[in-house]
Amino acid sequence: MLQRFSRSLAFVAVATLFAVSPLHADDAAPRILVGEQAGAAWRIDVPANWNGSLLVFFRGNSAQKESYDATPYAGGGRKVMLERGFALAQSGYARADWNIADAYTDTEWVRRHFVATIGKPRHTYAIGQSMGGLGVAYALERRDTPYDGGLSLAGTLGGGDALFEQAFVQLAAFDYYLPGVVGPLAPVPQTQALDAAAVRALDAAVQARPEAATRLSALMAVPTQQIGEQTAINRDLVRRLQQLAGGNAVGNANWLYSGSGDDAALNAGVRRYVADARAFEFLKRNYAPSGLLAKPLLALQTVHDPIVSAAATNSYAAAVQRAGRSTQFVQQYVPGEQHLGFEVGQIVAAIDALRGWVERGERPVSGMQPAAAAVDGGIAAPAAAAAAAPGEPMPEHATFTVESAVLKETRRVNVYTPPGYAADTAKRYPLLVMPDGGVAEDFPHVATAVDQAIRAGQMPALILVGIENTERRRDMTGPTEVESDRKIAPRVGGSAVFRAFLRDELLPQIATRYRTTDQRAIVGESLAGLFVLETCSEEPQLFRTCIALSPSVWWNHGALVKSLPARFAARPDWQARWYVATAGDDTTPESATLIETLRSHAPAGLRWQYEPRTDLRHDNIYRTLAPLVLPKVLQP
Repeated sequence: MLQRFSRSLAFVAVATLFAVSPLHADDAAPRILVGEQAGAAWRIDVPANWNGSLLVFFRGNSAQKESYDATPYAGGGRKVMLERGFALAQSGYARADWNIADAYTDTEWVRRHFVATIGKPRHTYAIGQSMGGLGVAYALERRDTPYDGGLSLAGTLGGGDALFEQAFVQLAAFDYYLPGVVGPLAPVPQTQALDAAAVRALDAAVQARPEAATRLSALMAVPTQQIGEQTAINRDLVRRLQQLAGGNAVGNANWLYSGSGDDAALNAGVRRYVADARAFEFLKRNYAPSGLLAKPLLALQTVHDPIVSAAATNSYAAAVQRAGRSTQFVQQYVPGEQHLGFEVGQIVAAIDALRGWVERGERPVSGMQPAAAAVDGGIAAPAAAAAAAPGEPMPEHATFTVESAVLKETRRVNVYTPPGYAADTAKRYPLLVMPDGGVAEDFPHVATAVDQAIRAGQMPALILVGIENTERRRDMTGPTEVESDRKIAPRVGGSAVFRAFLRDELLPQIATRYRTTDQRAIVGESLAGLFVLETCSEEPQLFRTCIALSPSVWWNHGALVKSLPARFAARPDWQARWYVATAGDDTTPESATLIETLRSHAPAGLRWQYEPRTDLRHDNIYRTLAPLVLPKVLQP
């Protein structure tokens, strides 16, 4: 999250465009165009199989200007959409930090340049994240909007005033409960930095005052261990805004605090700040949304976003209703507790839902985003999109939930049982467990591969258990001393707790609900592959067969790999089977060390196999190898 908020947003003037010949069919080839216009870097991507639709990206708030080169995208949502035939256009903005109107001007230049250089698209969609989501609303509230529709991803749709006011009132509350720790607020000194040292200092102060931590956690709606980071982010947002606006643009003079568990004392004792009227004008321009949508807008949020609260998005829904434009707005949510904590598949699904709304009149349902089916690379897309792309149907399965005392949350579990399971009530089956096991994650393609192999007689019948994620990067990672590792999510290092959930809660429930044998296997990819190897080395009795595809063994400077020789030496009677494969773009020194360690130190009873798959990529290794490897490895 720190990296996400240490970057920026900008502005530029419109330049005169001169018409050039559009792209003809016989010119069809992948094209990447980059350049700079009045200080704003820009990039245009046109795939060889362009489907006639253009996605224009509005990027989020960042303290630095963006730059682009002509390197093809190696992964992520942009790569997926290019492969599906969409053209892309985006501006880096000429001025960093919070600007909505100027960012629109910069982006509009790139869109017009696309039309002049490539040709007029059949459909043009605005896609924006965080501040860029508000930029999308700004674009769609214009009467002359050139967009057919828009998607806001964790967008600050309540407006700049709502976002920064929330940050400021939380800072003032922090200062009430922990006086002097956060420093001056009006203004915040420009020397205050958003870095790991600042977060550690705030964390230490919070940990020293448990009662204050409890109050702040309830008020800010974040776990206690996240208060320090969230406060550092809030302070940095306010500091940068004050610099841009030329004064303190927000305050808490009329704010009624609620939810702390001690609201009367907080409201009586918190220091009150009045916003500077001239500075607030900056926020009104950038931007107080009207709700007067001219075209459809789909908003996607995580349920618990510490930066953009549901209340802020709901305020935009109210503005749309007051403006009489409710038919033009739909809100959807996905599970999660992070700002911009979306899986690629959820974004792809949202884009396809927006297209269905605009192009076929199929208005998306509001509320939780519908479950998605699987398409190439294990990336989820809605069933309508999956029908157009090659993909297997998901076999029948059951779903139940576990109220986990260990994780302190509810976990959803998907279970596939093999053909004949219901008929033969005496037979028991081996168990294959998979993290990333939600129906919008990897469960569909793995369940399909297992079902087809069993029906073809290529592998013994088994039960597949998929565990849907809530905080994947927390659950799949162990502790780390590497600062960049800790920045990938608000919380990391929870693998031991997640393993306890498997051992003490989930596996006993599976044994009660289903007829299983003591033969258990586990499969995972990327960080889940790291979890597989960590689990199978720390508690080898849990799973005797361990399948790790492109495991992220670089975590914590390869500490897991370094620990293996001692672990192997302590267990000369080790009996297990490991399969490890790495994609061509995942080869690291740590992965090479892992294989050398297995060659040199693995006990005789540890049967292991390694496949370097340089022909595959990180984003397609799971889907490609699952049908091939599972029947081979899961033999008796």
